[in-house]
Amino acid sequence: MKFSCVPGCSDCCIYREYYPSREFGKIGVLLLPEEKSKMERLANERNIAIKILPRLAVGNGGPERIIAYQMMGKKDNGDFCPFLDENIRSPHGGLACSVYDDRPLACSAYPLIDAGKTAALDPHCQFCRHNSPKVSLAGLSGELESLAKIKASVKAEEGQHVWRYATATGDGDMMPEGWVLES
Repeated sequence: MKFSCVPGCSDCCIYREYYPSREFGKIGVLLLPEEKSKMERLANERNIAIKILPRLAVGNGGPERIIAYQMMGKKDNGDFCPFLDENIRSPHGGLACSVYDDRPLACSAYPLIDAGKTAALDPHCQFCRHNSPKVSLAGLSGELESLAKIKASVKAEEGQHVWRYATATGDGDMMPEGWVLES
């Protein structure tokens, strides 16, 4: 079964998750380093304010090279993609993406998520929930290709430590914004 958005849904563009735990804060849309300037340019052309933070870095004595960024949502709690147009509906009835043809790889990989050594369907996706178990990875070749590109780019070399950026974005108690060594 091929993926298609559930009528009226824009959940994946509106709601952000706490990851890897609540203490780290909510995460933004993953951007590869080469996507960061493109998203900044697109925002500037549309007069849209965006906030891009580091997401992952590698290095031994500290974060020495950023391997992924994250574009945060425009709400104080980290939700709501800044490129969603609240005044226009997409063909499926959800809010329209103003950069759909130029969206980040993470968006084109959706509803696939990295589950370690394999890809998995996002359990929060309404389409996946409504059509389980009929949905399979076989019908998601474009999404699998996008996820494979991300995985090939976002990895540490042998012996390097991975550092994750805590966003301090969301509700409740969180650690301060900054780098944390992954264990």
